Amino acid sequence: MDYLYVDIDLASPAILRATSLKPGDGGLSPGKLVFLENLERFVGRPFDELLREVTGGRKPDKANLGGPSVVSLINAAQILGTERYRVAFFGGHGDDATAGQLLAIVAKTPLDVAGYRTIEGTTPCTVVFSDPRYDGGHGERTFVNNIGAAWNYGPNDLPDSFFDADILAFGGTALVPKIHDSLTMLAKKGKRAGSAVIVNTVYDNRSQAKDPVGRWKLGEREEAYAAIDLLIADKEEALRLSGESDVEKALAYFKTKGTGAAIITDGSRDIRFYSDGSLFDRIEAGRLPVSEAVKADIANPEVRKGDTTGCGDNFAGGLIASVAEQMEAGAQKGKFDLVEACSWAVSSGGFTCFHIGGTYLESALGEKRTKIAHYYNLYRKQIGRN
Repeated sequence: MDYLYVDIDLASPAILRATSLKPGDGGLSPGKLVFLENLERFVGRPFDELLREVTGGRKPDKANLGGPSVVSLINAAQILGTERYRVAFFGGHGDDATAGQLLAIVAKTPLDVAGYRTIEGTTPCTVVFSDPRYDGGHGERTFVNNIGAAWNYGPNDLPDSFFDADILAFGGTALVPKIHDSLTMLAKKGKRAGSAVIVNTVYDNRSQAKDPVGRWKLGEREEAYAAIDLLIADKEEALRLSGESDVEKALAYFKTKGTGAAIITDGSRDIRFYSDGSLFDRIEAGRLPVSEAVKADIANPEVRKGDTTGCGDNFAGGLIASVAEQMEAGAQKGKFDLVEACSWAVSSGGFTCFHIGGTYLESALGEKRTKIAHYYNLYRKQIGRN
């Protein structure tokens, strides 16, 4: 569950007193995630006290289903529909009231959650402080995560049927430590089964706290990269995973490690990518802008705004949906259109700015696809693909 507080000033005295002083110290940092217990050690008091100080004691503006995997897959399911596609989520929740809230929300989406099961611990949740004025009005968030039951969810909780999928999407595994530490084995197993393996990352607070300077781990060994067909990361995550100092070197690192394709996002700035030709068409060094139509609507005072929470997750969901549609259309390995996939991704991520929280609940199946398609069509004109 995401508990969203909008219109929080990330430069306020309360936030600044809890802001990180050096990498990995457990303090807040714009765009990054910190575990609740680490933040409490950093500030020297219970999080509830800090929360009251930052928010003035008000209730969240919205409580919404969140998480880098489930939000991505809900978006993919909403784009794809249920007639020819089955999009299923596997994960764990606690036996508490929050789990009931989550299940009630996800029941309003086309996502299959038969694999979302009760495990020991409290249901994971994240408090999101959102500042719409940050970065020249593009907005930014900072996240406080209570990992809860996710500590106890591991590879043995995944049934054999999990690996029967055409696409295996591992989303935000740094928030599910046992899955994250086993990602090499899981990705290789999926690859052997013939699945397209897609990984979208999240800020890895655990690795950062252990080693603020060295590379973050992705799986137990670096061989995980060679089993990944598409890696999606934001700039900060890509630099920390690769240990490099700029985006070009980070992409080169992933390519050297054998990752089929990688995409690096950077907020309101251009996305950068490559493809080695193993799944998508070969692109040595690609670059695409964000959506000008989305930027114009964000600047338009007559258009209803939301916040940027879930933009990256929905970006990944748009990519997953496009890969699925290209598979259904008969695309062969090495011939998938990465620019087409990125067009759905950019449009999906951009649309997220117009509702609060990452999960959009439709009034009817197909509603969200229609809304995203509006930005998709304008984006294709923008990049000269229409």
